Amino acid sequence: MLAKFATLPLTQRFAVMVALAAAIAGLAAVALWTQQPDMQVLFTNLAADDAGSIVDRLKEMKVPYELGAGGTSILVPSAQVHDLRLRLAGQGLPHGGGFGFEIFDRTSLGVSEFVQKVNYRRALQGELARTIAQMPEVERARVHLSIPERRLFNANQERSRASVVLSLRGGQSLGKAQIQGIVHLVASSVEGLQPQDVTIVDGHGRLLSGSSQDEGARLTDSQLEYQRTLEKDIEGRIQTMLEHIVGANKAVVRVSSLLNFRQVETTEERYDPNGQVVRSEQRSQEKSAGTSGLSGGVPGVASNVPPGKDAEPAQTSTNTSQNKNETVNYEISRTVSKIVEPIGTVKKLSAAVLVDGRYEIVKGDAGQAAAEGEAPRKYIPRSEEEMKQIEEIVKKAMGYNAERGDEVQVVNAQFGFGQEEDGGASVEASPDRPTMLRFSTWPRTIPNPPRWSSNSGSTITHRIAP
Repeated sequence: MLAKFATLPLTQRFAVMVALAAAIAGLAAVALWTQQPDMQVLFTNLAADDAGSIVDRLKEMKVPYELGAGGTSILVPSAQVHDLRLRLAGQGLPHGGGFGFEIFDRTSLGVSEFVQKVNYRRALQGELARTIAQMPEVERARVHLSIPERRLFNANQERSRASVVLSLRGGQSLGKAQIQGIVHLVASSVEGLQPQDVTIVDGHGRLLSGSSQDEGARLTDSQLEYQRTLEKDIEGRIQTMLEHIVGANKAVVRVSSLLNFRQVETTEERYDPNGQVVRSEQRSQEKSAGTSGLSGGVPGVASNVPPGKDAEPAQTSTNTSQNKNETVNYEISRTVSKIVEPIGTVKKLSAAVLVDGRYEIVKGDAGQAAAEGEAPRKYIPRSEEEMKQIEEIVKKAMGYNAERGDEVQVVNAQFGFGQEEDGGASVEASPDRPTMLRFSTWPRTIPNPPRWSSNSGSTITHRIAP
């Protein structure tokens, strides 16, 4: 074999040697490739700080790794994926874009109170961000808390506030119920935080929750729904009553309400000095009586000698004492009342009502018009007395309260147009159906423009319809 190789020309021998070297290199590459471990994803969609922390742990454990997706994913040998996930989870990795309460696992001496407060705020923000990020529509979340320092003698204490930034997955969005759930989750996790002080924006800066207006200037969805339901109910009551009087589709009612959604709770304590009540009474009485003897005589022998038959008897006296104590404790009459005002009370109602007039058939060409199927009608406004009666009916139906400042405006307006001489418009009406309008081409100059009249109180106003 070697002898035959030696007889070959130099160029052929060189080519054979190159081919042999390439084959050996290929075999070596295949051997190295087969010995390289199969890499699988350990974590993906990592934040920069989480990726750095995990890489440092892998270097300490001397585990080979690869970075992918611009450094947001880490690949490790497939045989060690599950073991590494458990070991890193035991060390609190990944943090999920922030630190949680594991920040207090490693305490150090000499930490000031200010640092402890800052760490607590960081931990609370991280825990809230992790909880929100568990929603399937949310890819990442970040929470910012503004918790003012509590002072004992500060009457004007600032309120806590929170801001949440959500990065949603592609093509997905959050519903109103989910947004409200996030708002109440954050508000319930922070002391002194109210739901109206929580602002949520998406990754593009669009406002999802919160109010850019002043406090109290915006109603919630439930409050708006309650207000609209109340207005529709009052409108329906007025509309049904008027249609029985003036006819179907002969009245238009609109109601506007101003409601008070403040929740007020008052605790009142009153004392009545004139209404005294005996609380306790104690009486004690002590009486004692006794006698005492008095000896008399001149000092000397006679006084010390026992008395004889003619001796005077000794003098005695009786002592009587009486002691009486009485203690009465009075209780001042006190009344404690707790008043909780209802939510959604009506502060003011305003009603605007348009009422159509009457239409009479013109007697002139009634026969010819009836033959043609068109009966010309003439508009007649309602009288002032009739408008006042309608206004009183509207007030009764809506629950009018003058002390509350309610307003009612009833206007007599022409809903349809009478037949014009130039054929501009005609009215088709019947007793069992509303007035119908049929328009033809209007000329540039209208000889008798349609009019509507209003009757409010004692004044009647006529205006040319546009």
